[in-house]
Amino acid sequence: LKPSPPGGGAKPAAAPTARGMGRDGMNSTPRYQDDEMVEAARRSVAAAEEASQAAETDPATPEAVRKLTLRVVQEAMAVLVFAESSPRNRRRQSVGEFTSLLGEELKEAAEESFNEGKRYAERTLRQAKSLIEDHFQIDEAFRMLGPLRQDSNLARDVHDWFNLVALVPVIILNFSNWSCSDLRTVCGILGGVSVTEIWHGEAFLLFWWTTLAYFVLDILWMLILPQCVKSPKVILQHHFATIGYIIVPYIRPRYGYLMGSCMIVEVNTWFLIARRSFNKKGDKMFQPGVPLLKSLRLLAVSSCFYMSWFAIRLFFYPYLLIVIVQEWLKLSNEIGSLINIMTITPFMQLIFIFLNIKWTIDLIRSKLKGRGPGKGL
Repeated sequence: LKPSPPGGGAKPAAAPTARGMGRDGMNSTPRYQDDEMVEAARRSVAAAEEASQAAETDPATPEAVRKLTLRVVQEAMAVLVFAESSPRNRRRQSVGEFTSLLGEELKEAAEESFNEGKRYAERTLRQAKSLIEDHFQIDEAFRMLGPLRQDSNLARDVHDWFNLVALVPVIILNFSNWSCSDLRTVCGILGGVSVTEIWHGEAFLLFWWTTLAYFVLDILWMLILPQCVKSPKVILQHHFATIGYIIVPYIRPRYGYLMGSCMIVEVNTWFLIARRSFNKKGDKMFQPGVPLLKSLRLLAVSSCFYMSWFAIRLFFYPYLLIVIVQEWLKLSNEIGSLINIMTITPFMQLIFIFLNIKWTIDLIRSKLKGRGPGKGL
């Protein structure tokens, strides 16, 4: 053994070499020692595995020795795992590899979230498809390309003709409950006459039962043959809500005008269905190959459709909301409570107005895009 330096002190530490120097001249001896410890643990595992294999292959090796060599292998592997997962090794990985891996994981998570959001948005948009798409040919950019060419669907065709026939008595009976002497002022409404004043309701009960029968038959039809419409769930919800809505005037006949006013929209519905039924091939008016009589018929139906759309859905329905709110407040004052049979009616009317505005925007937007820049509506 070499004698200790005078005074029994420890041997002076050698100056750090290039191998022991870290970035910016800092001492990295702990990192080097960690590397040495991991390498030593690996060599221990290799030696223990060799000893265990030799003991297993030699028949003369006692069973106790075999168990001891197997235990040595297990302990050596435990030391290796501990060395590789030491705090310094984990910290060293976080500086480089961990940051890179974390960035990749965040990128993948962001891409997955974006794709999922995109799929959800597309799914939601398709479920909330506009009414315009059921009757016009619309491309991916929501440009109107013309009348929708109908595919072969007997259930839909029969259902369309059922509506065209069944809506006629509903519309006629509705009009029979109104008194109108001046069409120029829309029965006096433009002159300040309220709808409550021109409603006499003489045929109200017959009108109510006919309307109820129409909706019940249409519901049964869609339950039996759901392929007769593109969105049976939406239409069924609409029909059930309408039946609940018309219960109000049945219980309180004084509000019969409310049902009659709202059901005027079926005039526009009739022309909407007629546009599709009278033009299954999707022909454009006054184009080569389209008979003149058919073009004139399509022109008449389309004109009535657009006029009734704007007159009823965009002007009459908002006006009716004002009347409904006034009647609701009047009843509330009579009974001393805002919660009454008329409470739901303003909210239902707001929903109808919102849908009408949305569909109108879709209609105008698709037409503007379909005509191209600078051509207008």
